[in-house]
Amino acid sequence: MRTEVPVVLLLGFCVLSQALSLSGDDNAIGRRKTREVMVEPNPVDCVWGPWSEWTPCNNCTKIQYRSRSVVVFGQFNGKSCQGQPNGEQRACTTMGICKLDPPHVCSSTEFTCESGACIKSRLACNGDLDCEDSSDEDCEPVRRPCGTQMYDTNEQGRTAGYGVNILGMEPRMNPFNNDYFNGVCNKVKNSNNNQYNRLPWNVGVLNYETIVDETVSREIYEETHTLLRELMTETKLTVSAGLNLKITPTEKTKAKSNTTISGGIGTDVDYDRTNMIKEVTEYTTIKNKSFMRVKGHVQLSTYRMRSRELEVAGEFLEHVKSLPLLYEKGQYFSFLEDYGTHYTRNGKSGGEYELIYVLNQDTIKDKKTTERKLQECIKVGITANIDTNIGIGGDAHIKPGHCKDTVGKNTDEKEGKALVDKVITGVRGGSLETAVAMRTQIKKEGLLDISTYVNWARSVGDSPALLRSEPEPIQTLIPLTMADANIRRLNIQRATQEYEAEYNTCKCKPCHNGATLALLDGRCLCLCLPQFEGLACQNVKVDNNKNSNIPVESVRQEGNWSCWTNWSSCSGGKRTRTRRCNTEGLTGAICRGDAANEDYC
Repeated sequence: MRTEVPVVLLLGFCVLSQALSLSGDDNAIGRRKTREVMVEPNPVDCVWGPWSEWTPCNNCTKIQYRSRSVVVFGQFNGKSCQGQPNGEQRACTTMGICKLDPPHVCSSTEFTCESGACIKSRLACNGDLDCEDSSDEDCEPVRRPCGTQMYDTNEQGRTAGYGVNILGMEPRMNPFNNDYFNGVCNKVKNSNNNQYNRLPWNVGVLNYETIVDETVSREIYEETHTLLRELMTETKLTVSAGLNLKITPTEKTKAKSNTTISGGIGTDVDYDRTNMIKEVTEYTTIKNKSFMRVKGHVQLSTYRMRSRELEVAGEFLEHVKSLPLLYEKGQYFSFLEDYGTHYTRNGKSGGEYELIYVLNQDTIKDKKTTERKLQECIKVGITANIDTNIGIGGDAHIKPGHCKDTVGKNTDEKEGKALVDKVITGVRGGSLETAVAMRTQIKKEGLLDISTYVNWARSVGDSPALLRSEPEPIQTLIPLTMADANIRRLNIQRATQEYEAEYNTCKCKPCHNGATLALLDGRCLCLCLPQFEGLACQNVKVDNNKNSNIPVESVRQEGNWSCWTNWSSCSGGKRTRTRRCNTEGLTGAICRGDAANEDYC
């Protein structure tokens, strides 16, 4: 017997089925929108602009130069511009006559050094090397500034004022002659060893004040990009033009040795922060890793340079004189990488260390550990005191018993993988030997112990590094008495502006989903917000809800500004320049800021 179904019921069922079907389609569309995977962007290779014409052959050096600019930086795993110089030189021949400036003639009240430099006559035969070539001391000392007392100049005074680079690089040469005393015996008591040190003439004030500090990040960085953004921001001298870092010199140096002069083991690239940044970038495409930071520093002294009559090194003056009056970019870029874009008018000296623990997120979940337990274990826990007779001492933070199993390297195989995959180490200041010991200790045990720390801290006084500084443009050190001083000052000022403009993210492709665009040593990087991933941050993470409370739909798409055009010709006392918003590959993107800029001329 067939049962008749009322038509009304059938119609109702059909409507309900259609509604459910449509609802299901909408949810599917929503899921596809959230989990849709976009392919990685095509690699972008570094593109250089054409070389300029060779300069005329220099009649004295028999060398000529040419230069070029980057058009596009490498990105998305394309070929990087790293290691390739902006300038190039070659030997040449010329029939021209070498015309040198006539040597400066010292006055009747001055002593002439063998190098041709002039010093006050009263400084000769006083026991100090006021001539850098020591020619003023080819005699028996008659009147020593400090009498019968002999005072050493410590490293804090000897290295005071050294340069800094606006893009984060360590300069290779010191512009100052800090072995010059001008016949004055200024001294200061070193509270670290209870002895007096003599101050160089260039140092107006040197105060010994020991401050020891250690901090542990309050949170675990669940992805690389947030950590990398912090590291780059802290490294750069200024953030006015975004995250643009150039930490590897590329221009030919005039330094006698290819090392930096910032003190301590900053001369060893395996131990400074710039190398840490490079190591962290290796994890940008590796999943299921998180990071925790430990930072500590020992500040020993602060200094302030004199505001006038600074004594610069003769080598610095010779290098300034060798710069062409007709601006040539490559030569001036080389000068900036040697001496820095700025010198340090005020500074703080000491040592600092930084440890970045690379954590295995899967193991953290399996072992059901907590963030607080990790912090208890990785903190060095130093409370140092400076005692004039004993030196640097310390009391160790006593670690809980679970720490050996939590972050130590002796984890039982039965317990599976360790929480810590690697510890990235950065050390500035102190001796190379103690820095090696720190890294060896951490690599072996996963932790830094008190004795290793104290040995390093004791060596900081002999090899301090610059911790903080107040910069002053390097061209202000050129004496106005030098021939064509104003032209050379303006050229260096121009070079500094072009140097920062040359290594700029305006030569990169834009990123997706509000990511931060960064430039690191000739390679563009997209630093994603926590809920996105991919080389261009183009994809939503599957576990997005865990990574951020910000809805995906609310993230603004931002374009990237192109580089500024050249300034227009001066008209009515003003000049202008423009730039455009690059939104390649983005939908509905905008650029924040002005598309035009005006300046007085």
